[in-house]
Amino acid sequence: MTSPAELSRITEWAEVLDDSTYYELLGVLPIADALAIREAFRDFALAFHPDVHPDASSELRLSLQRIFQRGAEAYRVLSDSDLRLYYDMGLDKGVLRLDKAKVPKRPSLAPGPARPLADICRSAGGRASAKKASRLIDEGDLAGAKAELERALAFEGGRSAELSERIAALELALFAMGDP
Repeated sequence: MTSPAELSRITEWAEVLDDSTYYELLGVLPIADALAIREAFRDFALAFHPDVHPDASSELRLSLQRIFQRGAEAYRVLSDSDLRLYYDMGLDKGVLRLDKAKVPKRPSLAPGPARPLADICRSAGGRASAKKASRLIDEGDLAGAKAELERALAFEGGRSAELSERIAALELALFAMGDP
């Protein structure tokens, strides 16, 4: 359950998101090395990933998705030395976000209102695996949740863009945490 303190933090971030640099968003200094950026994104993902807040209202989930997408963008830019250099040069001129055309293409992490995982699946096996993945996310076991979502995707015949996007988001969070 999202605590009042977490709710306040999410609301505050949603309000200042467009005025924040990538460094501010991840809470790192411009001199941060790759490890510091990775650890900062791990903490960020654990705080703002929409699946970590399954009880959130639809309005709060939209805020979480927007915040998480921006944090993932920040991580992709700051962890790529060429993009980071380009971003830093723009930042010196007051540009807070890298031009979308410059950010590498990745699967969308949250393409609109996120549905509960079990609602994404049509098959009984897929729904059962998705429900288990939801429980594992609640318990903080993102690797186990990813495995269950992969199982759910197999039950769905491998044809669910929404499940694939959720798996990609978990992979990104696991990568940020240092899990392969």
